[in-house]
Amino acid sequence: MLEETVVYSVGSLNIYRYGIFIAVGALAALIVFALLCRRRSIPVDVPLLWGVLAIPMGLVCSRLLFCIFDFRFHGMVSIRAILSFWGGGLSMMGALLGAVLAALLAARILRVFPRTVLDTLTPALFVFIFFARLGEGSTELLGRSRSMEFDASNLLFFNDGYSTSLNTYILEALCAAVLFIVILVMLRRERRPGDVLLKGMLLFGCTQILWESLRFDSHMRWSFISMQMGLAAVLFLVPLLIFAARCGKKAVIISVIVSALVIGGIVGIELMIDRTDVSNVLLYISYVFLLAVPAVLGFYWKNRSLRA
Repeated sequence: MLEETVVYSVGSLNIYRYGIFIAVGALAALIVFALLCRRRSIPVDVPLLWGVLAIPMGLVCSRLLFCIFDFRFHGMVSIRAILSFWGGGLSMMGALLGAVLAALLAARILRVFPRTVLDTLTPALFVFIFFARLGEGSTELLGRSRSMEFDASNLLFFNDGYSTSLNTYILEALCAAVLFIVILVMLRRERRPGDVLLKGMLLFGCTQILWESLRFDSHMRWSFISMQMGLAAVLFLVPLLIFAARCGKKAVIISVIVSALVIGGIVGIELMIDRTDVSNVLLYISYVFLLAVPAVLGFYWKNRSLRA
């Protein structure tokens, strides 16, 4: 963390601006989840229990995924190092996984249909992501792109006096806000329990791969590939194959082939970025169109299954 982002200190304990953003995001997600539960006639005990469970489970899963997939950490792994989460080293994917597992556990304890709870939780998760991404502006290097080919200094760009970088975390926050609105609309219209969560996974997985590619930090990175990109790929693959399975074996085969081609294309573009003379702008435009393919295909299978 940047020392100038310390808001308050108690002895050796520092409270950072990033931590405040995380806390505000968690509280905002809980409030949104509670309001949506009330609107959907889900017992008020569900969001309350989820709030109690989600914090420790989100923290544990976030830390564990970081320790597993950050290969720099493997050289100093120990129980003490794993438990020292306050020094940094967390995974957004892990935090979201912990939140989902907490919702499943709360639904099981209170005997509420789990898929309905997960659908209701999905918009709230994007609220948390929104605040968490904004908080990355208070961290060192995290959430910024590789150097750009021009000079600029404004909300979207960071200039340290030597080079200009894109503030990727701003774009990720805006994307989370848009996805929140989109998923909220879907929540009102969707009739099949569990599909709002699947749609959220599909859209978040496809968009997050792009944002992780733009990031130029060493967070959970192996060679030129971010491990969070792999986790994001899993996020879009699962709903894509589930939607395809509802349309039959042929749809599944098509989805597997398309997914393999898309992933191969992603690896190819990643190899070309900064390693060829091809403009990065053109490569990222290609990236966007490539990632749109599984998203469009997933929604196509979903809508086709409704007509079957």
